Amino acid sequence: MLKYLKLFEQFLHLNEKKPKGAPDFHHSDAPDAEGRFKDLSIKDLAAWLIKTRKKDVKKISGSLTQQIVFNRKSDPKYAEKMEKTRKEVYKQLGREDLLKESFDSKGSLNKIYIAQPDAWGDHNQSNVFGKPSVKKNFINLINKENINDLNINKDYPIINYNNELTKKLLKENRIKSENIYSHPDFIELTNKDNFHKLTKDADYVPLTVYNKKDALEKLNFPIIAKPALGHSGAGIKIIKSKDQIKDLNEKNFDTFSNYIDKSEEIRFFALNGKPIFWMERTPLNSKAKNGDGNAEEEMEFGYSKRDIKEVPKEYLNIISELSKTYSKLPYICFDMMKDKDNKVYVIEPNIFPGTPFDSLVEIYKNIYEDFYNKPIDNNSMNTLDKCAKDLINLTLKKDGGKRFSIK
Repeated sequence: MLKYLKLFEQFLHLNEKKPKGAPDFHHSDAPDAEGRFKDLSIKDLAAWLIKTRKKDVKKISGSLTQQIVFNRKSDPKYAEKMEKTRKEVYKQLGREDLLKESFDSKGSLNKIYIAQPDAWGDHNQSNVFGKPSVKKNFINLINKENINDLNINKDYPIINYNNELTKKLLKENRIKSENIYSHPDFIELTNKDNFHKLTKDADYVPLTVYNKKDALEKLNFPIIAKPALGHSGAGIKIIKSKDQIKDLNEKNFDTFSNYIDKSEEIRFFALNGKPIFWMERTPLNSKAKNGDGNAEEEMEFGYSKRDIKEVPKEYLNIISELSKTYSKLPYICFDMMKDKDNKVYVIEPNIFPGTPFDSLVEIYKNIYEDFYNKPIDNNSMNTLDKCAKDLINLTLKKDGGKRFSIK
């Protein structure tokens, strides 16, 4: 049952007002409900779903999950009816395995593994996720020190934040390939060279070439030169004249692009083409602001958390389009920007973004509902919300409060 599942099919109550911040409706080949979800009894609704979805448990569960997600805050009694209908479906289909699982998991969350770096260290996330009350209920951090001692359930999903470790677990047959978010086989698609080749005809990507000769002939100064790999701006150099590019060691760079004078820079976390978390980045040093500095120097940014309900439409459209290009990496991060004329550009994809604020909780919530094809119950959501507050407070205190804020 626990395969990589897509959560949503068509939302059937088309005449109801969509909750603020809820995902867009999706079309489906299932017949219209025509009020049956509200009007039918639990037993009759279960029977109708079984008949119209031809006993397909995934489709039935997807329909019910859609109803719950859209209504659990505005109409909790209706959402509860949908959950009871799910159990009635299992009962009518004779699926005792699923029925038992639904009762066993009541009030608790299945785990999601994270193949994490040797030293997580990012905004003290492990201080929160290492707490017994949190770790027991919903998440299990994996690291090299205890990896051989862990009894890993192969049916749980795993988020890859450590390619080496994930490959090791795959080789040892301790995790399932289809359960990995950010699969190691496709990580290289996000390096700067491949990104520009995959999006070479896209209007939202600055004009890019791959050698000094083409850079001189096709690009305008200033030019930004990047290595294929790297992070935090390390290895990037801004070239402002012909003399500078002639003296450049071409072997150190893989791409050359037109430099964009940006008015804002944004980092989006996305799952299946939908933003799940976003931050505004503010340059703090001269290299981040205008490109001054040597190639080895890192760019320094401040980060401000933004409300997920307020993502501008122009960003949403491009994220949706980009996610089709990166369909093999359903969980991915995109760094984007606007120029002085408000035109949106994509800087690059990022498969291992840092996780400040409560971003890891949001990642967890979305992957949980995507993978397990069911909504998070209220008690567990309260646990997650408390964890989110702890993470936000830890982030705001980091570096004396100089780099992180909430907008």
